[in-house]
Amino acid sequence: METQSNLLEKKKPWGLNQTQLKLIAVLSMLVDHLVYGIFEVGLYQNIISASNITIGGSYVTSAMMEKLEFFGRIVIGRIAFPLFCFFIVQGFMHTRNRMKYALRLLIFAFISEVPFDLVSSNTVFDPNYQNVFFTLFLGLAALIIIEKFANQPLIRIIGTIACIFAAKYLRTDYDMFGVMLIILMYFVRFNKFQNLMVGMSTRYFYGFYYQMTAFALMYLYNGERGKGLKYFFYAFYPVHLLLIYFLRMYIASNPIAIF
Repeated sequence: METQSNLLEKKKPWGLNQTQLKLIAVLSMLVDHLVYGIFEVGLYQNIISASNITIGGSYVTSAMMEKLEFFGRIVIGRIAFPLFCFFIVQGFMHTRNRMKYALRLLIFAFISEVPFDLVSSNTVFDPNYQNVFFTLFLGLAALIIIEKFANQPLIRIIGTIACIFAAKYLRTDYDMFGVMLIILMYFVRFNKFQNLMVGMSTRYFYGFYYQMTAFALMYLYNGERGKGLKYFFYAFYPVHLLLIYFLRMYIASNPIAIF
């Protein structure tokens, strides 16, 4: 049990509850994946002909692609993952059964793999790239090991390193960085300044600071759960990926105009 107040979840009379933050995260992810699945994979891999999409009456040019990638995948899209890491830490601290929580993440990781591969590789299975649920599962597994073996430092270190390198070996989304970010956010959960420093350090992975919006949103967390919608957020990931894949296949055969 926690004996110290978590500063990031201290009850506030204002701010955003967990459900609202999760909605922001999934909307950020949706924009990111739409740009990635339709424009980057669709056009770059010649799944969609460049003449099949027009924006504002013009075909998609390289300049347009740069703007779409910058605003869709960087400014908006980079908000999602740090928030998901935040939810893993929160879930770890408050769930009634951590093993069931981990199993749920793993089950959805396997459920999501085919939709993820269809969007990212246009194939049913791609062993070179695994979905983010595997990253979140490994991050949670590392936290379970860190706490369970608190008095056995050797096992604690070996187990944590194994989770980090498993992400790298399996080539999960966000790789070993994703697992490390979850671990770091767990250790600094009681200190706002240190959490901010962790956020700043993510520049060395991303190459920019736009993901800091997510860390700012964490401070708006009012400590309230909200309406829950737990399984909606789990199901959203594979379902939205499948819809993006089918949309891409539709556009490949049917020209569309945006705006």
